[in-house]
Amino acid sequence: MTNTAWPELNYADWAPTKKTLQMVLQMLGKARLALTPPQPEWLNAALYVDARGFVTGAIPAGERLISMGVDVFDGVLWVSVSDGRSELITLDGRCVAEIWQLFTAALAKLEAEVDIWPKPQELADTTPFAENTHDCTFVAEDAQRFHAALSTVQGVFEEFRSGFFGRSGVQFWWGAFDLAVLLFNGEHAAAPDDRGYIMRYDLDAQHLNAGFWPGDENAPAAFYAYLHPQPPECALAPIDPRAAAWVEQMGEWMLPYEAVRASEDPRECLMKFLRSAYSIAGSLGGWDLGRYEYAVPQPSKRA
Repeated sequence: MTNTAWPELNYADWAPTKKTLQMVLQMLGKARLALTPPQPEWLNAALYVDARGFVTGAIPAGERLISMGVDVFDGVLWVSVSDGRSELITLDGRCVAEIWQLFTAALAKLEAEVDIWPKPQELADTTPFAENTHDCTFVAEDAQRFHAALSTVQGVFEEFRSGFFGRSGVQFWWGAFDLAVLLFNGEHAAAPDDRGYIMRYDLDAQHLNAGFWPGDENAPAAFYAYLHPQPPECALAPIDPRAAAWVEQMGEWMLPYEAVRASEDPRECLMKFLRSAYSIAGSLGGWDLGRYEYAVPQPSKRA
């Protein structure tokens, strides 16, 4: 395919592939969550975007390491172990139920003992993976188009967080299916009692969360940003660029992906949005932004 940096992402055009891909990535995310030691804000559950798709990174499995991923160019789910063994599962032409069966069989063959919750999370469709015979589409070009968008966005997110002297990272969240850049200011936050088990431990630290969500049948692709705890004046805070706005129903600032894509300089348009949200963290959120400034090392003139 022609790899466009800011490709069109009409949800209806790739919905079948998106649904199947999300189920597969949930399998990988759940496996990583089951095998890794807990980290604050569930960071041990996240996936990552790489040059060929999505990866778990290195996961401890006894005295070995195991890595898993989806290659959107070869159209495979792969599992590799640090003893040199690996397994490949072709995605095209297979339903989620079959992929699940082959995935769990591959883990068993590689002697990776993993207790995975066999149902998807954060989705309306909670059909167990083993019973899902309705999501059976993987069109490589559709997955590659989504990956191309994520690849471009990740570069902007990495640049944005490079000047932040604090805990930060870029992660792909398989539950909501979004790529996020998180900045933590190091302060605790009161965990909400009314948000369920997952969110209670996701919202126990002060942070700025900004990200990219590819849309669904109800809303188009968009960028978002929010602060936790949420200052009460967020709805009135000026946010850049002009296409961005506070959405009360979501409790977030949102910027349509199409507005970024259609702008003269999409990269700078997105960066304005991120910088603006960060500025509000200082003006309304009480963050001492000077405390988090990182002086990027200058290139050495020495050979």
